[in-house]
Amino acid sequence: MTPYSFDVVVIGGGNAGLSAAARCRKKGLDSVAVIEPQSVHTYRPLLSYVGGGQARLPSAQRSQAQVTPRGVTWLQDTVVRVDPESRTVVCASGMTVTYRDLIVGPGLVPDHEALPGIDDAMATASVASNYLDEATRTWYLTRTVRDGGHAVFTVPRPPVSCTGTTVKPLFLAAAHWASTGRSVRTTLVVDREGIVGVPDLDARLESALRDLGTTVVRRTAVTALHPDRNAIEVTGPAGVDTLEYDMLHLVPPYRGRAWVTESGLAGDVPHGLVDVDPRTLQHHRHPNVWAAGDGAAIDTDPSGGGLRKQVSTLVDNLLAARRGGQLGEYDGYTVAPIPLDSHRLIAAEFDRTGTVTSSLPSFLDPLKPRRLAWAGDRYGLPFSYWHLLLKGHL
Repeated sequence: MTPYSFDVVVIGGGNAGLSAAARCRKKGLDSVAVIEPQSVHTYRPLLSYVGGGQARLPSAQRSQAQVTPRGVTWLQDTVVRVDPESRTVVCASGMTVTYRDLIVGPGLVPDHEALPGIDDAMATASVASNYLDEATRTWYLTRTVRDGGHAVFTVPRPPVSCTGTTVKPLFLAAAHWASTGRSVRTTLVVDREGIVGVPDLDARLESALRDLGTTVVRRTAVTALHPDRNAIEVTGPAGVDTLEYDMLHLVPPYRGRAWVTESGLAGDVPHGLVDVDPRTLQHHRHPNVWAAGDGAAIDTDPSGGGLRKQVSTLVDNLLAARRGGQLGEYDGYTVAPIPLDSHRLIAAEFDRTGTVTSSLPSFLDPLKPRRLAWAGDRYGLPFSYWHLLLKGHL
């Protein structure tokens, strides 16, 4: 097929890709294309509230055509290879696209080698996942799990999109059970030393989990799925154990897309993430390749809130590099919005060192759960996303 050529090509039409494309247009770049196969775009942070019964799925979705920034060309195709030497992207249809600069924002995919049988487990009635597009089933299982039953929630090893979001389903489900007088035993399996990795935040979460009576199993990975008998196998410091469940909210281990590694863009970075300088977001070996979001080695916990600063730094640096100017730095800012009950949320902001960097006035406790923070996460941020961020105004 005849190749297309653009000044900037963006791989991935999610939050990272579309906001980067919008900012490129805002900065005066006229020839910008986004390669994205999906026809429906989902604001993924809202899926936690779909799974908690506080939002409906259609409110989290728009057509891809509707959200593609004005003046940006949407190429509906799937990337299968990048040749950074010839600055060419090859797609599943056979279409080739050449670029001056490439922005990579393809997100993550479940790591089926690390945990086989994910799809089979998701096909069963007792397993749900907001991360795997089954948020409506999360809410169904939350409503229907038997009184006295056992609900298991998992937090995988990095990388994962917004670690704080992995524990949202537990807290929102527990709030529903408390409001309906139902007693459900809960277990949280965490494949890390801490939950989020921010000591002060983890201390707050651990206290809240103790109040709920949740059993927290640390430094433990889900290593096998047995959906035929509603059980998972976990491996940790105590060895191998089996947990039976009535409800499982599964957040599987993730990795970068295969073509990232096959195209040489991952280098030696674990789990197939794009090998960028985490401060400038420029590829270590290919100066015309940039990356942001979940699939980039940004050396901090990825989140939608952090993407705003990533994308701003990335696009400004892309333009600075063209001028031969000095590149700016992304400090690793990110945010973990975690509701501790149905209408109070901790909006924890921190950097890549785990230092809390709150935007609140200094006299306020930055890790206190607040109703206003919940309202901002549930209503304010979705509005800003659809009407400002995807249009390049943030």
